[in-house]
Amino acid sequence: MIHSETYRIRNYEADTNGNLWLSSLANYLQDAANRHAIELGAGAPQLLEQGLAWVLYRMKITIHRWPRIPEEVTVTTHPSGEERVYVYRDYRMYDSEHNLLVSATSTWLLFDVIKRKLTSPSPDLKQYFEPYHNFPHFPRAKEKYPALPTSWKYQTQVTARHNEIDTTQHVNNSVYFQWLLEALPVEFIHQQQCQTVDITFKAECLRGEQVTSLCEPLSDGVYLHRLQNERREEIVTALTTWPG
Repeated sequence: MIHSETYRIRNYEADTNGNLWLSSLANYLQDAANRHAIELGAGAPQLLEQGLAWVLYRMKITIHRWPRIPEEVTVTTHPSGEERVYVYRDYRMYDSEHNLLVSATSTWLLFDVIKRKLTSPSPDLKQYFEPYHNFPHFPRAKEKYPALPTSWKYQTQVTARHNEIDTTQHVNNSVYFQWLLEALPVEFIHQQQCQTVDITFKAECLRGEQVTSLCEPLSDGVYLHRLQNERREEIVTALTTWPG
């Protein structure tokens, strides 16, 4: 019932220190979720036949220890409940000795691709998640983000490139994790390790769009992030923590 996928960390998935990139970590979680959803009969191919699609709304990741080259890691995942229009899914990543490396929780919405609006999961769809109702789950990511600053200490521009577009014809969710870090100083990225990421996805981004990555240090190693398009519309808001 709990889905499991094993990955070996490659050189091109890691940073200059040999640690798994945050975007690569997000890809592992997304891949495991996609495979499990298909296995359950509620994956993207099955839903598309009904004119529906899953939309990742929010994800909170806690890194207990960063995986490194050339470790082999195992991701386990399972649905972890529903609430009104929200569907939840949890993840755990272990090393070869079954030490917990990463824990994460995610919130998904169902999108009607024909009517171009959100919709509630039908009873037929909800039945796929019923066997998981009694599973223990991580606390939901529901906290409000701090107010946006009047000015941002760090910012940079990125462009949505061809290889960052997925089969939905917009930027893949994992790319946004990388874009969050682009605004931070290189020295900071090399010397510090991210411990938590709480990210909310608000809008899609298409090929060629110019995006501004904004970052503001708060207190105690907490950083507020925002990705916005050329019209200054919010694409992503996130909070990261960097202890030490």
